[in-house]
Formats: sequence, structure tokens, C-alpha cells
Amino acid sequence: MFIVFEGIDGSGKTTLSRKLYNFLLLRGVKTVWTREPYTEYIRSIVINHELSPWEETLLFITDRSIHIRELLKPKLKKGFTVICDRFYLSTFAYQGFGKKIPLEDIKKIHRTVVGKIQPDITFLLDIEPKKALDRVKGRGNFSRFERLEFLQEVRKGFLKLAEEEPNIFLLNGEKNIYELLGEILHILNKKLELSFQKEIKS
Repeated sequence: MFIVFEGIDGSGKTTLSRKLYNFLLLRGVKTVWTREPYTEYIRSIVINHELSPWEETLLFITDRSIHIRELLKPKLKKGFTVICDRFYLSTFAYQGFGKKIPLEDIKKIHRTVVGKIQPDITFLLDIEPKKALDRVKGRGNFSRFERLEFLQEVRKGFLKLAEEEPNIFLLNGEKNIYELLGEILHILNKKLELSFQKEIKS
């Protein structure tokens, strides 16, 4: 199963995705945790350099292609549950809605380079941008992605994409981390039950 966590900076997705990873690992489930940007050199370029919106987009898509080839496909093929902190919705929300690149242009290039791989389930952590930034302050260094007006646009993008994309579950990122983990486990159990029932019927 391929599980993705999405949300604006400070939404809690990284912490929650790691909690789920540790929970499954301790119960003997073959699990791997990963994140995007995946390659350290692309992550360094994006974080430490002022780039144009299109430069960011092309770097993120290139990074995703490498990520899929080197880690995602091999692990999924071996039967691992893969938990990923960010995937293509982040590119659509940040560079599309946030940086105002036409979404269809991004999607066209994304399909050409990356293909059609999709998560089995995506958990979108939603939170007010101001509250998210209050959390980010505790981390110290702000990136250029962590500005209130920008994150407001990105949040709108995520919510719009959630209405259009399949298999997305919207969660309240302001809730307690363990309460959220309980909700996620409940959703995953129901999804596995449905998949099992379909296999029996077929």
C-alpha cells in the first residue's frame, strides 16, 4: 500500500507520518518511510537558492521521477507499505496555486515525466496557516515557502484538489496527534476490509 501525507508547512504531516510508520513497524508490517524532495542535492538546491516557480517545479518533478524509480516502485513491488511525506499534490498546490503556474501545464509535464503512479490513500492535514506558522516558529529558520499570504493560497489549493482527486481523506491538523493517528488507523482498516471483500467477490 502506498500512503501519502500532505498539507502546508506546520500542519503536522511529518510527525504524523512518522508515528504511523513506527506503529506499523512495531507490529511487524514491512514498512518504509520516505519524503519529498527525495534526493539530498535537489532538496539543498530548493531550500538554499532563490528559484523561479518553473525552476522549482521542474526540480520537484525530476526529484519525484528519481524517487519513484529508486525507492517507491522497488519497495511496493516487494510488498512493503510505503509512507511518504509529500507527493505530487504538494507540487500542484505550492507551485500551481501558490506560485500561480497554470495547473494544467504542471500536470502535463508531470504525466510525461513521472507517469500515472498514484497513492492508494492520501491524508491531507488541514490547518489555519497562521496556526501552522506559529508551530513553524519553534523550528527556527523560516523558508521562503513559509509566509502567511502564500500558505493561504496553498491551503486553498490543497482543499480544491481534495475535492477533485480520488482517495483523499481530509483531517483536522489542529487535533491531538494521537487522536489523528486513531482516525487514520480506522480509515486504513476500513479500506483494507473493502479491498478484502472485493477480492472475495472476484
